[in-house]
Amino acid sequence: MPQNKPPLEIDFDALKAEDDVYFRTYRITVADYGLLALFSLLFGVVFLQFFTRYVLNDSVAWTEEAARYLLILLGFAGTIRCQAVGSHIALEFVDKYYGRNLRWVHIFALAATFVLFAVIIWSAWGLIRRTSFQQMVSLPFPKYYLHTAVMILTIGNLSVVTYQIIARLKQLTRGENKWI
Repeated sequence: MPQNKPPLEIDFDALKAEDDVYFRTYRITVADYGLLALFSLLFGVVFLQFFTRYVLNDSVAWTEEAARYLLILLGFAGTIRCQAVGSHIALEFVDKYYGRNLRWVHIFALAATFVLFAVIIWSAWGLIRRTSFQQMVSLPFPKYYLHTAVMILTIGNLSVVTYQIIARLKQLTRGENKWI
C-alpha cells in the first residue's frame, strides 16, 4: 500500500527574506547599463520584426539578421559580467564532494575557461581574416565587424579569467580559505 506523503511545504517568508537580502546587496555597474542598452536595442529590433510581420504583414528584411547578431553580442557581453561576479550556472552540489580539493577544482575550471576563450579568440581572428571581403546579407556592414566585436568581448572575458586565476593562486599560496 503506497504511503501518502504530506505535500511539500514552501516557506515563502524565507524565500522573500532571501530575495530581500540579494536585492539589497545587488549593485548596478556601468557595464550593466551597457548590457541593458544592448538588450533594449535587441528588444526593439525583435518588436519591429514582430510588428511588421504579423501586424503589417510585410516584414522588414534586415531585422532577422540584426536580431541574430545582437543576440550574439549580448551573450558575449553578458558573459563578462557573469564571470566577473561569479553568477554563471554551476553544479553547486559537486562542491560538497571535493572538500579541501575544491580550490583546485575551481582553479582547473578557470584554466579550462581560459583555454576556451583563447580558442574563441583564435577562431574569431581566423574568421576576421577569411570574411574581410564579405558583406552581411541584409545589413550594409562587412561580416568581420561582428567577429571583431566578439573577439574584443572575449579578450575582455579572458582578462577577467586571468585576473581570477592569478588572485586565486595568490590566495592558495598564502593559505587563505576564503575565495574572492
